[in-house]
Amino acid sequence: MSQQLWTRMANLVFELEKKLADNESPGVRRTVARMKDTLDEAGILILNPLGEPYAETRTDLEANIVSPVSPAKGALYVVDVIKPVLYAQEQQGTARLQTLLQKGVVIVASKA
Repeated sequence: MSQQLWTRMANLVFELEKKLADNESPGVRRTVARMKDTLDEAGILILNPLGEPYAETRTDLEANIVSPVSPAKGALYVVDVIKPVLYAQEQQGTARLQTLLQKGVVIVASKA
């Protein structure tokens, strides 16, 4: 399967997981976990940067900043994730190489 198809599948799994955040259905959670395991076996790493500090130097995120940037407001954090960060992983000997497949699309704001 092409990386483009795996990327689409990873985005769908991420969306499904977001929608199930408040759902306590263990069966559905197990199914989503198995889907993520399958993506991992295919070498696709899904990273959810929710809550992480944001700096303009991050090259793995495309951010929409929703609060004014000023030292008085404090540091910026990822407050919502529209699309996750996706990497293709490949084992070469003892090293694990990662290639950025998709930048994360996020909403950033000050916590203060």
